[in-house]
Amino acid sequence: MRKLDAAAVRQIAARAREQYSAAGKPMLSVLRQAEVDPPVVVHAPDGQPAYWLVPYVIGDFAAGFARIGLAGAVSQIGTFGAGPDDRRSWIPRDFFQRPNDRALDEIRAQFADAVISEPMLSYDTSPAKWGWRLTVSRQGRVAAVVFITPGGWYERPQGPNPPDTEG
Repeated sequence: MRKLDAAAVRQIAARAREQYSAAGKPMLSVLRQAEVDPPVVVHAPDGQPAYWLVPYVIGDFAAGFARIGLAGAVSQIGTFGAGPDDRRSWIPRDFFQRPNDRALDEIRAQFADAVISEPMLSYDTSPAKWGWRLTVSRQGRVAAVVFITPGGWYERPQGPNPPDTEG
């Protein structure tokens, strides 16, 4: 498997945007007017690179995204919201570069007595559930894993078979 760089992944995402937005699917029609932002690597929970996430942006917001495997295969292309004009559901463009400060401040306040790792773009239970992962440690042990998503943040229950907390 050849290793792809960000420029090659961006080209793959641009071709996918053209192909899928022209396919007559109304949900993807908004992508025709979107720019392809720089791709970011999403890591597996163990820290290894898992796939690329490429935002499709209009102005300061991401209207959609492409998920591209490390070998260059497009595994998902989608938009945010209930329809192509649902701009309320679009994600701030900078979310893909760093988690929002308000969520980080809330997490630091919630876990003031702990050591919190640097945020890592990762996923929780499924590659489709991506967000910024932070590990919270107390006395050298993992006390919690927290995810910052475009809609807020949550603590992932610990244990061998944690329940799915998404509602």
